[in-house]
Parts: sequence; C-alpha cells; structure tokens
Amino acid sequence: MGAGAVALVRLALVGLVLDALLVTDLRVASVVMAAAVAPVVLAVLDADPEVEAASRVAVPVSQAVAARSAVQTVSTPRRGWGRRPGSREEVISGTYPGGSGALKPVGCLPMDSLARPVILDVDTGVDDACALLLAARHPSLDLRGVTCVGGNAPVEDVVANTLTVLEAAGRLDVPVAQGAARPLLEHPVNATHVHGLDGMGDLDWPRSAAGPDPRHAVELLRDVLAEAATGRQADRITLVPLAPLTNIALLLRTHPEVAAGLREIVFMGGAAHVGNATASAEFNVFHDPEAAAVVLDAASELGIPVTMFGLDVFYDPRVTREEADALVAGGGRGAAELGGRLIAFQCERFASTSATIGDAGAVCAVIDPDGVRTERLPVRVELAGTWSRGRTIVDRRDWSGDLAHDPHGAAPAMVDVCLSVDAQRYARLWLDALETGEA
Repeated sequence: MGAGAVALVRLALVGLVLDALLVTDLRVASVVMAAAVAPVVLAVLDADPEVEAASRVAVPVSQAVAARSAVQTVSTPRRGWGRRPGSREEVISGTYPGGSGALKPVGCLPMDSLARPVILDVDTGVDDACALLLAARHPSLDLRGVTCVGGNAPVEDVVANTLTVLEAAGRLDVPVAQGAARPLLEHPVNATHVHGLDGMGDLDWPRSAAGPDPRHAVELLRDVLAEAATGRQADRITLVPLAPLTNIALLLRTHPEVAAGLREIVFMGGAAHVGNATASAEFNVFHDPEAAAVVLDAASELGIPVTMFGLDVFYDPRVTREEADALVAGGGRGAAELGGRLIAFQCERFASTSATIGDAGAVCAVIDPDGVRTERLPVRVELAGTWSRGRTIVDRRDWSGDLAHDPHGAAPAMVDVCLSVDAQRYARLWLDALETGEA
C-alpha cells in the first residue's frame, strides 16, 4: 500500500468517528481533531466511565483567542540568532521588503523574580524521572501538577513511577493524574528496551503507596490552567510535555479556552536533523504523530508560544558515572540517591562512562533559557511517509524565492527550535538541584 493510501486509511478511521457524531469539522491536511470529537476520543481511549468529557461544551477557537487577548498574554521570543530581511517569517507574513540589511535581534525571555508555575506531562521513563526530580526540587519552579500518558511504559506504570519519584523528592503534595493509555490512532509501542521492564531502570526502588488524583489528566490540566487564567500574568503556566503529546492534543482541542492560562509550551520531542525511534523520527512524536500535529496546529491558532527541545540537544547534557556514584553515596533514599541510580543504570545499559539527563534538559531550558540557542522556524509533522512518518520537518531555508515557490506552502506553526546547548551548564544545574535543592 502506498504512502498516500495509508494516509487516506488513517483519515477514514477518524472520519468514522466524526460521521457517527454528524461532525464534519475535520482538517484533512493536518488531521486536526475537531473540538466536538475530542471528548469522545478521550473517553474511548481510556474507557473510563468516570470521565464525563462528552458532556462538556468546547469553546470556539475564536473565543479562546479573544480571551487570551483580553488577559494581555505576552508572547516574548526566546533568545536566538538574528535573521536577515527576506527570512521565512517575513515571507509568511507578507512583510518582506526585499533587499539585504543588518541582522535583526530577536530578544530574550525574561526570568521572573518569583518561582515560575509549571506542569509536566510525562511517560516516566528514566529521563522523565530525572526531569521530575529537577522540577520538584528547583526553587525557581512551582510544580503545579504532573499528568501521565502511555509511552515509555504503559500508563499504569507511568503513574506508579511518577508517584515514586515525587515521593523521593519529598513532593507528594503535587497532584498526579492518569491520562491517555494509547495514541490517537496507533497501537501503543513502549520503550522498555531503553528504560527497563518497569520503565524506571528496574532499580528495585521502594514504590510509593500514594494514589493519583481522581481526575483524568485532561481534567486536571483544564482546572489548573483555568485557575491560572484568572490570576496575574506571572501566574500563567509553562506546560512542559516530555512524552507523546496525546494528552495535550486532547486538551487543546477539547478546551481551547485554557490557552488564556498558558505562558508557553516547552516540549521534548522531534528533531531538526536526527531520529531515534526510526532513522527519521524521534520517539515521542513517532509514538503519536497525529497528536503532535494537532498540538502544533492548535498552538498556532491559539497564539501559544512553543519551544522544541529535540534530539539535536537532548543527548548533550551528560552526568558522569563518578558524579552519579557520588549522589548515590549519600544514601537516604531521597532525590540525590535516586537520580544517581538512574544515571548509573543508563551507564550500565549503554556501556558508557556518562549518561544524558535527557528530558531534564527541557526543564533546564525553562529554568535557564540562555543555555540553549534557538531559531524560530516553521515546523510540521510528517503523517504519511513509509520511512519518515513521525518526523518533524524543520524548515531552515532562508531564501525568499524557495519559500515563495514551495507548492506546499510554509508550515503555519512557528516554533523556537533548540539547535545547540551549553551541555556542562545544564548538567551542573541538574546536579546542584539534586545535591542541595537549589542552583
């Protein structure tokens, strides 16, 4: 079966659900889930009679955008290289004046004097655990919640792992909610060959007896973001997805009004140049490419700034085995010991003297955005390719002629793509947080 036929079959599967609801608002080009169908898909995915999502009324996108404007949400670009006149942004916006000129500064994301509110969406996962430890302990972050999705491990294991990590960090006050067990269309494929059979390194670490929040992950996200939307600008949430984007896609299509409570999305996923799940695709996007496409489309519509911390920088911040052993030596079954054991597990599994902090790098990028170099670039997700499905197509062309004559047009989603990182700076930030609870 050809790539085009595969794409049509996938669209037909979504169409069956839409037809059953007499809904026709499906954007075939990007497989965007209509607001009316997202609550039903949410319930179908999890088969949870407690999820009463189908009874909710979604707010139209136009109203959500108006609400976001009314609270004067400011979208400040992240630090990146300047761009020449005639760049992709000017061609897309129709403001290209022609000619050449000096580089344009892009600006810098300011750090708040108070702790920044964040929510993590995870599929814990060894490196998700490293990220959770950092977010739970660093004083510049206010961890408001953690939502779980199937990915590295089945979602039930993800919830158990997440609660165990938060207990080690002394943060069982943070609500944890279970979300989607599977992708929107695909069958789930885990990564236990990387993360161990339990998803967290098979460390035989004592399991937390705590239970999750009774709400579905999408409901927890909705509630926290709705509350944030009513407060000050500083109360807006930075959403940090470190997993397949299924929960976030369902959230933004079911409850677009929550955009008013979002400061930005900083997600770990995708890549400009490399893959890991396949030669083309990074795991999180490959696991649910339709969800990734929905999130980028919705963020573009709703005016939500997005940063992609992908494989181009993911592997660079590394902790040595000696540094990990020093963390473990302190004992006490706390954050430092757990973090050290997670690094040691990776060193053993990959026969290396150091290991990446992985997803924790995306949290570092929230804490210390000057540690990464970004460029604002058009990004779309490949949904149909036999060998390239799940690839993030990052458009780095900068000549107006190529962009203006592309038969596909420019991708509507403009994303701050991380292209290089100060690896030692981020590794040190992570170590300091685990050793002292601050940096």
